[in-house]
Amino acid sequence: MSRRTIVLDADSNAGLETVQSLGRGGVAVDAASPDECIAFSSKYVTGKHRQADVTQDATFTAWIRALDSKYQYSLVVPSTERSLLAMRRMERNDPVRLKAVLPTDEALDIALDKQRTWKLAKALGIAVPECILIDSLDNVPDARYPVVLKTKKSLLLSESGLVPGSVALIRHPEARLDFLRRYLPHGPVQQQAWVSGHGLGIEFLYRQGEAVWHFAHERVHEGSLWGGASSYRRSIAPPKDLFLAAKRLLDELKWHGVGMVEFRVDQNGEFFLMEINPRLWGSLALAIDAGVDFPMGLLGIAEGQTLPSQPGYRKHYYARNIVDDIPWQLANLRADRMDPTLRTRNPFAALAEFSRPLIGRESWDFFDWRDLAVTASQLRQVATHILRTATYRWRRRRLARYLIRHHARQFRRRSHRKEIQNVLFLCYGNICRSPFAAELARVKLAQYRVQSAGLDAGNQERRTPEEIVEVARTKGIDLSNHHSIRVTDEHVRWADLILVMDLDNYTSLVRQWPEAALRTDMLGLFAAPPCLSISDPYGAPAAEASQIFDTILTSLSGLESWLQ
Repeated sequence: MSRRTIVLDADSNAGLETVQSLGRGGVAVDAASPDECIAFSSKYVTGKHRQADVTQDATFTAWIRALDSKYQYSLVVPSTERSLLAMRRMERNDPVRLKAVLPTDEALDIALDKQRTWKLAKALGIAVPECILIDSLDNVPDARYPVVLKTKKSLLLSESGLVPGSVALIRHPEARLDFLRRYLPHGPVQQQAWVSGHGLGIEFLYRQGEAVWHFAHERVHEGSLWGGASSYRRSIAPPKDLFLAAKRLLDELKWHGVGMVEFRVDQNGEFFLMEINPRLWGSLALAIDAGVDFPMGLLGIAEGQTLPSQPGYRKHYYARNIVDDIPWQLANLRADRMDPTLRTRNPFAALAEFSRPLIGRESWDFFDWRDLAVTASQLRQVATHILRTATYRWRRRRLARYLIRHHARQFRRRSHRKEIQNVLFLCYGNICRSPFAAELARVKLAQYRVQSAGLDAGNQERRTPEEIVEVARTKGIDLSNHHSIRVTDEHVRWADLILVMDLDNYTSLVRQWPEAALRTDMLGLFAAPPCLSISDPYGAPAAEASQIFDTILTSLSGLESWLQ
C-alpha cells in the first residue's frame, strides 16, 4: 500500500511547500485547511479536507482520528502553530500524535513561550537581548527607545478564539502604551533591547534527542525592513558559534522532529537568540531547493527509517517568495535611508538580484513547472498586487489633482468666506496636528468658533505625548491638557469649513460623510509654499516635529489671510 500523509494548515507557506515536497517524493498527500487555499489546486494533493476548529479539542481530535482511521497516514504535519497546539493537547502516546513527530510537552511549551526560551538560553550561557517582562500597566518600566515588544506567545487564546501574537519595534512611549493596552489582556509582554543587524536561522531535524540533519540561512530581505519573516534569503554554511548555541538549546530540550533556532546578528558579528520555532518554517523552500528536504526527513523518522547522513547542500543559493518580496521592493524604494532601524538595500542592486534565476542560483517559493496550477496562482497573486498598487497610486494622484483644483476654486470664492463661522480641524488621532492647529486658530482667528477631532474610532481621551507637548510649547501653544476626541455627526454638521491634514484624512472623512466634501479643504494648501499633506509628528524626532508645526503655523497664516 502506498504511503499517505496529511498536511494540516495547508493554507500556510510551510504547508504548501510541504505538500509539494512530499508529492515530488512520490507520497500521496492530503491537504487540510480551515478554508479554500492554493494548496487544494496542487497536482500533488490526493485528498482535500476542511480542517476542524483547532480551538475545540474534542472536535479536532475526533476529526483527525477519523481521517487517520480511514487513510492510515504515515505522517501528520502540523504546519502552523494553530495545528501544532491542537496536536500538543492530545495525549503524548496517542498514535495520531506520534505520527506528527513532536517533542515532549515540556520541550514544546518552552519553545512556544518566548520568556521561557529566553530564560533557558540565558542559563545555558547563550547571548540574549536584555529583557523585562511586563505583566501590568501598573508596572511599566523605563525604556531607551527604540525597543522591541513581543507577546510571550505567537498565538494567544481569547474568548473570541485564537489571536495572533505580535512583535513590534517601538520608537516612543505612546506606541508602547498602545501595544501594551492591546496585548496585556492576553498575557505578559516582553520588552527587549533592540538589536540591529539581520536574521539568521539554524534549522534541525532531530530523532529522540539526536541531531540528524541541519541547515543554515540568513535573511536578505526582511518583511518590515527592520525585521520579521524573510521574503528573500540565502543558504550559508552554519557559523560554528551559532550552530553550537542552537544545538545546545535543542539538545537540552531532548528535541524530536524539526525546529529552527533564530538569531539576530549585529553589525559587529555578535549574535543574540531571538526564539525557537518548533515546526516547519516559512522559508522552508530554500532548504529543500538547496538540498535538505526536511518534510521527507520527517516522513522517514515517522516510518522508523534509517535516514541518510547529513545532506551536502548548496551554499549561497537563494530563494524568493515573490508574493511577499514585491511589497518589500516597494517599501525599500520609499524607505528613509537615514533611519538606522531600517535594513534597506540599494534599489538597483535589489533589482539586479532578479537575474540570479537565469544563472541557476535562485528559485522562487512554490514555483514548480510540474505543478502549474500552483504556479499560476502565485503569478496571479503577484499580478493582482502590482495592479492594486498601481491603481491605488493612480487614484491618489487623481485625488490630489482634484483637491488642488478644489482649493483654487474655494480660494477664489469670496462669498464662501463670508459664510464661514465654524472651523473644524481633523487629523487621524486628534493627538498632535489637529489640536495644535485648533489652539493656534483660537489665537489667530479669535472671531471664529474652532474645534478639533480625530478620525480614528479607537482614539478617545488620549493625551498628547510629552515630547510633542514640549515642541508645541516652543511655538507658544500649550497642549498639556488636551485629550483626544473622535469626530461625530454633530461635528460635521456644525462645521462650515473642515480642514484635514492629509489624503487619508480626506478619504476617511468623505467615505463616512460624503456631504462634507465641498466644505473640506487641505490645511497644507494654505501654507507658503503650499503642500498637499502635513505629516504626522507622532513618534517623530523633536526637530522633525518642529518642522511639521512650522508648516501648520504658515498654513494658519495663509488661512487667516484668506478668511480676512
